[in-house]
Amino acid sequence: MSVRGILLVVSVVLLQACGGGGGGSSDPVVTTPATSSSVSSSSLSSASSSVSSSSMPADFPVGTADTLPVMNLKTDNSAPIVSKVDYVKGSFTLTGTDGASVEGTLEVRGRGNSTWDWPKKPYRLKLTNTAALLGMPTSKNWVLLANYADKTLMRNDVAFMFGRNLDMEYTPRAQYIELNLNGVYQGVYQLAEHVRIDKNRVNIPEMKVTDTDADKISGGYLMEVDFRHNVNYCINSFWDPVCVNGVNTSRDVDYCIDSKHGMEPACLSSPDTLHDAAWSAQRDYIEKYYADFEAALFGPNFTDANLGYAAYVDVDSVVNYYFANEVLKNVDGTASSFFIYKKRGGKLFFGPIWDFDLSMGNAGYDDVDKSYGWHIRPSPWFDRLFQDPAFVAKVKARWKTLKDQGKIEYIAQYAEARAVWLDKQQQKNFQVWSVTDFASWILHTPQGSYSAEVKEMVRWQRARNTWIDTQLQ
Repeated sequence: MSVRGILLVVSVVLLQACGGGGGGSSDPVVTTPATSSSVSSSSLSSASSSVSSSSMPADFPVGTADTLPVMNLKTDNSAPIVSKVDYVKGSFTLTGTDGASVEGTLEVRGRGNSTWDWPKKPYRLKLTNTAALLGMPTSKNWVLLANYADKTLMRNDVAFMFGRNLDMEYTPRAQYIELNLNGVYQGVYQLAEHVRIDKNRVNIPEMKVTDTDADKISGGYLMEVDFRHNVNYCINSFWDPVCVNGVNTSRDVDYCIDSKHGMEPACLSSPDTLHDAAWSAQRDYIEKYYADFEAALFGPNFTDANLGYAAYVDVDSVVNYYFANEVLKNVDGTASSFFIYKKRGGKLFFGPIWDFDLSMGNAGYDDVDKSYGWHIRPSPWFDRLFQDPAFVAKVKARWKTLKDQGKIEYIAQYAEARAVWLDKQQQKNFQVWSVTDFASWILHTPQGSYSAEVKEMVRWQRARNTWIDTQLQ
């Protein structure tokens, strides 16, 4: 059954579920609540027939969560975590809602860019031993997303859901938790997978320095496009610690490939050793492949399947990445946190998606607060792609399929149900953190309460979906 067919029955199942849940109608679940901090579950829609809960999408939030898994994170000697570079040693215990727990030692540091400057801090975790956490595949590497700038606490969650519904090869998994740091409650976080090469994440070979033969040197490579690595970044960002006497020192750490056509630099997350002379063969290979891709994309034969961009990049992955970022109007979609990976013996793939806390109308600059207008399309690569009638046709066909399958409307449906699911936990979170505190540069108008923030996000997203639909007929 398609998502659209499933949505008709969701409200019935949710009404039968203990604690209530999100509805399946087109009306927003979140209405003006009895109190400013609580989401009213009585506003759920109902339907007249009953079906088995097995017909429900597996990821649909059901009811209201009474508890969340709890991570108790302790640093040695209660040392503060003050750096995004230097790790602090510590230990953790993660207890699920079923009482099962995982514990061990780890290293922890800060993470993020602007998010690190907010009062509620995000963290990078490196476990001593691999572990499967909350049903997610085993790894040593995890992140804790604070979602401080996103007062709905769910934009990354909604984006990851949409990425999975787009059938992208890999979308990070995440689970909501409560975090206690050195005995102090820190609020609701998302424990998420760190984007990296791994059989359960970006599933491509991890390069070795000896991989210089023709059959191995072609992959895998994991790159991240990020404006903060631009050679001119420090002209207007002298305050950033990476800027030393006007020089962007981040490029001394990460090996970056500069675009000749206006895109921000693509920097290698893996291999991360390309500055070393021993890796010169791999460095030369990926630089040439990247340059050849851009030359084909911007060359006179760019629409030719054998001579143009399609010879270098998986077009379906490009279309899916485009929709993930354009539909949600992600402010960072082509300027930062833009991952690209190169398969061994294969092409470039766009993805996985990452960093959506300022999407869905949650920022006021670059017109991303407006539900209308293209945001991803004007960037250099996509601007050129949309000059190809075949690419335009593929985009329109993909939109129709997503709409017919109910995957576009499901974005709002999922968000409505997640707001109800998070209701008790968000109240605890916002007893510690402000629901109206936004940095001035975000230019977001505070809605005044959690329920109002969710209602506005859902309204904005449905308006966005309608506008895109009028453009892709």
